[in-house]
Amino acid sequence: MNICRKCGAVLRDGDKYCSKCGARAPSARNQERKQKAQKKKQSKEITFRTKPANSRGYRENFEEGENRSQALLVTVTILVVMMLAVAAFAVFYFMKKRSQAGGGDYSSAIQIITENTAQETAAAAGEAPQDAAAGQSEAAQSEPAAPQPESAAPQSEAAQPDAAAPQSEEAKPQSEAPAQSETAVPQSETAQPESETETEKPPETERVTPAAADVIDPAQIQSILDSESTASSAEVYVYDLKHDSEAALNDCTQPMYASALITVPILYTAASRIDEGAMTLDDPIPYVTSIGGRGEMTTEQRDGLDFPLSFYLQTMTNYSDNNCVNILINHIGLDTINAVCQGAGYASVNMERGLVADDPGGLDNYISAKDVTMMVKDLYTGKFSSVGEDYMRTYFRINEGDSLPTLIGLAPGLADAGAVLNQNGHGMTRYNEIALIEDNGALYILTIMLYGDSGMIYSPAVTDIAEYVSTAMAG
Repeated sequence: MNICRKCGAVLRDGDKYCSKCGARAPSARNQERKQKAQKKKQSKEITFRTKPANSRGYRENFEEGENRSQALLVTVTILVVMMLAVAAFAVFYFMKKRSQAGGGDYSSAIQIITENTAQETAAAAGEAPQDAAAGQSEAAQSEPAAPQPESAAPQSEAAQPDAAAPQSEEAKPQSEAPAQSETAVPQSETAQPESETETEKPPETERVTPAAADVIDPAQIQSILDSESTASSAEVYVYDLKHDSEAALNDCTQPMYASALITVPILYTAASRIDEGAMTLDDPIPYVTSIGGRGEMTTEQRDGLDFPLSFYLQTMTNYSDNNCVNILINHIGLDTINAVCQGAGYASVNMERGLVADDPGGLDNYISAKDVTMMVKDLYTGKFSSVGEDYMRTYFRINEGDSLPTLIGLAPGLADAGAVLNQNGHGMTRYNEIALIEDNGALYILTIMLYGDSGMIYSPAVTDIAEYVSTAMAG
């Protein structure tokens, strides 16, 4: 009997549609298919395995696995013991070969020397060779073995006066033989250092370079500036660390606009305060973005985070980072920077502000070419314990990722120099750069400070001045 799936009315056999609701009636084939599926489902048996398929139970399987694990452990242990035994034998074998190759066993040589000495003593005293052999065996039993030949020599010397009368002339060279062999040893020992000194290379002599005052012509520097710039104020100062010599264009003690060279008095003050104990390199300082421009810390993603003082000093000098400059100025204080630098004799230092992007309101920062040069000299030559030659060589150079030191300024003129440690800065009316240069035996500091035109205009003149000074100082 078929029933309508929609309204539930009874359908007659053969009806394709319900007489009440008009829905399509299920086919007989579908009904048969469903009935077969239902019967198959009911006839399907569900079985659960309650023990392993094989005849052995769980206990037997567990014991078999445990036995296998124990056998594996025993096998691994035996292999490890065998490997350790082989390694120990190899170490013993090579140590023995090494001791034999080193010549540490002198027993055969001692035996020969003792035998000769005993024979000479027996010949001098008129004894039989058997007595000498007996003396040899007794001497071999005495300890230590190494001093034996030395004690035997006085015995032969003591026996010589007693046998002086009957001794023939032929016997004398035999008694003198031990003395010759004893003197031969010191001769070979003294000859060895002589052969070593002959093979030693002579020490390399340091290359003599000219002094800055003897080779730098300020008129030549002025000629370069006249032909390539219109600077209204210029100071070029060269200090030769090898000869304590200087050369200068114009009065380099007059204050100039410092621009980014304020990194030098900031670093100088920090090093001085650290040595005094007023600061430490680990002092935490919060980061605050204050200005854009050049450097690594140019985004606000680090605002509010604490970094140690050492981080700000390294980033300031390694990237000429403007934000780190301002953070250090706020942390140390302008008055402190001026007091420390001026108290050290650098009277031209006068810092009135940090780095700004807009109108500074008539405030600026000043330093002379000579003062900034000598401050770098103090930092490099070890005046301070916290900042010295190693620090300057590592951090006192603007990173190559910055275009400024690689495309303009001193860098192109010093391309062949061995080392260039530099800081630079430029603005709408100025260009300043300082570099500690090591080249072909010469070691000097070159500072160029120009005012009057835009910093980019001065680039060719700065490059040519650096090339002229480098050629002259290298001799």
